[in-house]
Amino acid sequence: MKTFIYLVAGGLAAMMPVAQAANGETARPLSAFFGLDNALPGVANVLCQGASGQDGMPIVLSHTVDADTLQAEDFRIVTRSGSEHTPLCSTLRPASDPGELRTVLLIGEFGDAADDPPARVLVVGDLFSDGATGDPVNFRGTETDVTPLDAGPSLVLAEVVPEDRWSTESRGSACPEGVQQVVRVTWAGGVRLPNGADAGDAERALYRVTVERPDGSTDEIAPAALADLGDNDNNHLLCLDTSAPAVSVSFPGGHLVDPNQDLNPDTQVAVSSASSEAP
Repeated sequence: MKTFIYLVAGGLAAMMPVAQAANGETARPLSAFFGLDNALPGVANVLCQGASGQDGMPIVLSHTVDADTLQAEDFRIVTRSGSEHTPLCSTLRPASDPGELRTVLLIGEFGDAADDPPARVLVVGDLFSDGATGDPVNFRGTETDVTPLDAGPSLVLAEVVPEDRWSTESRGSACPEGVQQVVRVTWAGGVRLPNGADAGDAERALYRVTVERPDGSTDEIAPAALADLGDNDNNHLLCLDTSAPAVSVSFPGGHLVDPNQDLNPDTQVAVSSASSEAP
């Protein structure tokens, strides 16, 4: 059982759920994506013993997570009929690079896609953010609807990566030297090409980033390079050759698939004004 305490005037008190971070952003799940139904491959046993043949559901959270507070029983999955399920396990892998620790992969039995699919995910335990934007935020008591199995992956989050983190250790590829801005985009689930290959230069050219010029006008540009490739997670780095603030990111439908081979729809997301990465 997890216990959290903090100092208050006159002594110690139990830490209660916190609704907002210092920047005013409410802690919540941004998405729950029913990625695989009884179809996790054998290699998933590396992430969780007994994962092979189970359901897989990535949850993207609004803030990066304190991994020490993450437990499978923090989550409850409710199906369309009202049946409730607790995950077999939860993990922050494979999205485990600096700044990425917001995608929790839930593994277990979460309902049947045809007869009784998962409908909602509730955070029922004390799951805290890592305090990157101020005091730790508790996700307990929040919930989100589940994206159904046959839906394709969408963009969930875009945020500017601080310059001092551009070259930090990463399992994926890095942006080249000379870029002026880096935006990380997070998809609801892992994305690849329909043939199983990773995204490449053709997909780089399909991304569109809206930037705001000093005179208030906006332009749509393609990233100069696409990075954070080769690590099998749900994040891409968009390497920009301009310092004009990025406002939004879009990607056209029909080019990337999730592990269930569902094609992505047209998707767009606003760029967060401030990164939630720890210094």
